[in-house]
Amino acid sequence: MSERYALLYDGACRICTSQVQTVATYNEAGLLEILDMNDAQAQVRFPQVTPEMAQRELHLVAPDGQLYQGADAVRETLLRLPTLRGLGHLMSLPGVMLFARPIYAWVAANRYLLGGRVADCDDGTCHRDSADR
Repeated sequence: MSERYALLYDGACRICTSQVQTVATYNEAGLLEILDMNDAQAQVRFPQVTPEMAQRELHLVAPDGQLYQGADAVRETLLRLPTLRGLGHLMSLPGVMLFARPIYAWVAANRYLLGGRVADCDDGTCHRDSADR
């Protein structure tokens, strides 16, 4: 079992890859392992995150196996990175997640429309209706 948290994202999504690149710049100490869930090896290592789940939202897997999804994964990711920890604490304030979860869900469901898709999205994953997610 890894001692690092694993951040699992949709590499076919421009918004997702852009945000993960930002997280990577603050991951200087290598506290997070960042993996594209479209990669077969990531799917083998983290079978608890199905491809369908990965298409819907960001996932963070703790070293003990605990799984965080969506806005909760964002908050937990921020809390793990010293430079961004303050933002994670803001998301931990009472009531914040009541707003963060539906906003995250809406952006995630519309991410291909909002940010486009990467050029190598020929397998149809980027063309799913938002109702499917």
